Amino acid sequence: MKKAFWFSLFTIFFFLNTQFNAFHLIPKEKFEYSKLEESETLVIGKIMNSEHGKIMDDGGFTGTYYFKGSGNGRSVVGKQVYEKYIRNEVPEKTAYDPYKTQIGGQAILYSLFDKVFGLDNAVNLYIFRIFNSLSLSILLTLFLYWISQKFNFTVSVITFLLLLPNYWLFLYGKSSWWCNWVYFLPFVYGLLFFEKNKNSSFKKYIFTLSFLFFLKFWFTGFEFITVFLVSSSIPYIYYFFENKISFYRDFIWRHFIILMIPLLINIGFLLYQFYILTGNIQNGIDHLKDAFTRRSSSEYFYEPNQNYLILLKKFHLDIITRYLGNSFINENLTLIKIPFALILFIGIACSMYLYIKKIDRKLVFTTWFSILAPFSWFILFQQHAHIHKHIDFFIWYCPFLILVILLISLALNSFLKTLQ
Repeated sequence: MKKAFWFSLFTIFFFLNTQFNAFHLIPKEKFEYSKLEESETLVIGKIMNSEHGKIMDDGGFTGTYYFKGSGNGRSVVGKQVYEKYIRNEVPEKTAYDPYKTQIGGQAILYSLFDKVFGLDNAVNLYIFRIFNSLSLSILLTLFLYWISQKFNFTVSVITFLLLLPNYWLFLYGKSSWWCNWVYFLPFVYGLLFFEKNKNSSFKKYIFTLSFLFFLKFWFTGFEFITVFLVSSSIPYIYYFFENKISFYRDFIWRHFIILMIPLLINIGFLLYQFYILTGNIQNGIDHLKDAFTRRSSSEYFYEPNQNYLILLKKFHLDIITRYLGNSFINENLTLIKIPFALILFIGIACSMYLYIKKIDRKLVFTTWFSILAPFSWFILFQQHAHIHKHIDFFIWYCPFLILVILLISLALNSFLKTLQ
């Protein structure tokens, strides 16, 4: 009962931090921008389009809703549509520019909610954001609960205290577009499932994970897909890894089954949307090819005075270097920049300490294997990482940095015990 109170408190703290920046741990200017980040205007444009007509108008895609007297471009028009939306106005549509790279399933659900309940639009948007903030908060708390089951409650408390100031984890947690909670679904489920069912059949695991993969594709499409795939495999690797052919064989075919069904459903629905929009499925296939090529392209450039980045780009190290250099804690609180590189350095030191002390060496190896999740995106999808510096820092935590923070917590807990 006592622990239930503390875990409820963790959820409340995470929620207040995500939804309201209640503790001012997120830089004020970044939090203000996150209240209406450009991508979220695509969701609002979609809801407005559904209010004007039907949910599957223009293929059901999210997009930019143009009306008489609106400006030009997604950024300008998106904000204008937002103002109209929260005032419950539905101006006559003059054009609609759909965002076709993902199905926009989250916005389809929001539109359905809007039509069924008919609430004030400002209330709708508030509910959507609360749903996303609360979902992220609950999943992070469940991760802390797993820590208490696997190790002890003290370690989960230390992890909570270390996680909370990491503002990139929470910055877009409320966003009705990014839906950051989906990236932790299979990871947290896998940890809890295998901790409770170490010798169980894998049928339930395969079925449930396949459904969670479907939710990911529905809510965020192919966004951060390589990060999600690596992250989802971490619990399985942690609990079952053996350097045997049988492990690799079972791992590959089980996760192939988990992935393929929701992936095919997602692609099939996306092509159906293109058929509604253009009357031609081939347009959808061509668009997917183009989107992959663009996002994985290295055709981006630096200013002539950024010599070191130009040099690093030749070795595909520029993106990773940039993403190691930014602060992970609000500089207004620390007064100095504390880069991601520092937390990695501390993580390495704590990993060596745990290894020497023979404290869960398997977790140490699994944690550093999970660095492939953010690296896969920074290396394979360089253009996205180059452009979206306002969000891509988040993927450090999926789940690599939250596991690094767990290693630091374990090391601190062990050190504190030696002082007693």
